[in-house]
Amino acid sequence: MINKHLFVTLGITAASFFALGISNHSAPQAHAAANLTYGKITNNSLHRLGTIRQLTRAQLAADHKLTGKQVQQLVYLPLPKRLTAHNFTLSKKALTIHLVKNSYGVKNVAIPLSKLTGIILNRYMPAKYDFVKPKTPNKVVSMTFDDGPDPTLTPKLLKILKHYNVPATFFEVGSSVIRYPSISRMVLKYGNQIGNHSWNHPDLTSLSSAKALHQIALTDAAIYKATGTIPAYVRPPYGSVNSRVGNLYDRPIVRWNVDSRDWAYLNTPKTVQHVLATTHPGSIILMHDIHPTSVAAVPQIIRSLKKRGYTFVTLPTLMQKPLLANLQYFGRGNFRGF
Repeated sequence: MINKHLFVTLGITAASFFALGISNHSAPQAHAAANLTYGKITNNSLHRLGTIRQLTRAQLAADHKLTGKQVQQLVYLPLPKRLTAHNFTLSKKALTIHLVKNSYGVKNVAIPLSKLTGIILNRYMPAKYDFVKPKTPNKVVSMTFDDGPDPTLTPKLLKILKHYNVPATFFEVGSSVIRYPSISRMVLKYGNQIGNHSWNHPDLTSLSSAKALHQIALTDAAIYKATGTIPAYVRPPYGSVNSRVGNLYDRPIVRWNVDSRDWAYLNTPKTVQHVLATTHPGSIILMHDIHPTSVAAVPQIIRSLKKRGYTFVTLPTLMQKPLLANLQYFGRGNFRGF
């Protein structure tokens, strides 16, 4: 039996569709273009819609080479919040968002479908962009480091991670990124990811929504100016987050289930012992790249966990799916909303 992908190309008033390609998917029910909504292409997921909103912001910044001030204002860009909205065009190459009038003077933002794997349902995508759950060993972990970049310790840590072929996510503080932009660039150059850890490390829940949003927007701008990218993840300082704050950012909130307590011990052997005693399959390990004792603990932690059969992976590989907006992620199989 031959089944077909359907690609629906639509404007706000267009009403035609066409079928392309051959795949192993069941052919979706034909939809009039005016009836294709965010709800239909995301399986009625507000988390996926939030992810699309943030991808739109990031793509606009990448396409138009915005200034730092313009990046700060992206959080205020008017974007759809209802699953019933249909202000987009879906083609075989991109999801094009049609914007309302805005301060950037931009009418359309085209997000390549390659960035939407696992966000848009497979039946609306070419087969080559289908989401396939990654096959990984059971004993996987992800390393994360907070509070950098540090001009001395972060480069040292990056060399250690590269030596052991371990990817990590660095949740950076905007005020430090501004001071040491070359270190942030180095983090990406060495094959790691950068997340947003606020501007100056406050308890975000103690701030007004406007101030909490500004903390993340300022840091987005700093990281964008340093690297040309906008971070895909947010980690609130102290892990302090509630529904009011967590739903502001249209990004995954990355938590952890192994706190190394390196910040409390400031002692390399104790840090190593604590991490090895509390790590389990699927862990997200929290450490810091601003303490010498923490960086010194990393080689032994990596060697010991590898000896125990662990593989170090990125956050999406750990979770075996894309991380979605406005969900909290603690480890493999451990995520929830607010």
